Order: sequence, then C-alpha cells, then structure tokens
Amino acid sequence: MLKRRSLVAISILAPLLAPAGIRAQNQAIVGIQTVTTYSADVRITAVDPNARTIAVTYPDGAVRTHTVSPSVANFGAARVGEMVSIAFEDRLSFVLSDRKTPTPANRDVSVVGTAASGQNITGVSASEAVGTWWVVGVNPAANTITLVNPASGPVRTYNVSTQAGRDQLPRVTVGDSLTAINSQLLVVSIAPKA
Repeated sequence: MLKRRSLVAISILAPLLAPAGIRAQNQAIVGIQTVTTYSADVRITAVDPNARTIAVTYPDGAVRTHTVSPSVANFGAARVGEMVSIAFEDRLSFVLSDRKTPTPANRDVSVVGTAASGQNITGVSASEAVGTWWVVGVNPAANTITLVNPASGPVRTYNVSTQAGRDQLPRVTVGDSLTAINSQLLVVSIAPKA
C-alpha cells in the first residue's frame, strides 16, 4: 500500500519525469551510412604512390586530387598524361534528427600548411565539412533515402549500405534532417580510355 508521502512524491515528480521521456524521442540517432558510385573521364596530371593519391584534370578544366583505394590493383600502372576513366565510391555517415531537434550549422573548414628546408618542400592539408540535408523520401524496401540541401540543389537518392542503417530506415520520415558526420571519397577503379 502506498503511503501518503509516496503519493505526494509521485504527484510532484511525475510532471518532471514525463518531459524527460518526450525529450528522449527528440535525440539524434547515429548510424545511417550511404554509398554512391559514379565515374568520370579525366587526364592524369600527377601520381603519388606513397600517399596513394592521383591528381586529375576534368573535361571542364578542374584539377582535383583523390585518394585511391587499396583495392585498385593497377594503381602502379597509372601514368601522367594518360586519359582514363575513374570510378568513385562516395561514402557518407549521417546523424538522423527529427524535425524538432536542432542541427549544427553547415560549415566547411580547410587548413593548409607548408614548410621548406633547402630544396625540400612539404605540405599538408585537412578539411572538414558539416552539412545538413532534408529527407524528402525514404524507401525501406529498396534501402534508399532521398535528400535535398535546404539551401537548394538537386534532389539525390542514396543507397543505405549498412545493416544498422537499414534497420533505422523505418524510423526516418519526410521532414527529418540528416547531418553528415564523416565522408570518404575514394577512387575504386582506374581504366585506360580507348
């Protein structure tokens, strides 16, 4: 049998405990990872076997350096000046938030440093980007999620690659936000152009 003090304590604490349960539903959920693959025809402008990177020039003149996956067996055969078709694998890991949970501000931070000693020059660069997209579609049966940048841009559909992420898809609703917390872009194949 409950004593009078217990009933008073329950009546005082009950309103305080209920919002805690409600707030728990508005917490971000970690664990959705997507993989998108695409390719481009480019000209090789530099190869660094030690860093496993390749610099390429795109048809529009843009020059970019990409990390090459350890699974690319023919990386040692890549030659400067060669026209190739490269395939990319773009992996993104996200934090899912419902529409009531605040998300971090978008940001893109890059740091570049160089040092010289005699004829030797070395450099390092690092970048981190945090971006939040809106969910405009979700298909748990196909393991896909469709996103758009709130500031505009194309609507993109991504394949959810991990079982943990697939298990979370039924919880995703249109209007939720996905914030990228980790991204990895790798060259997964290099093939000479005929």
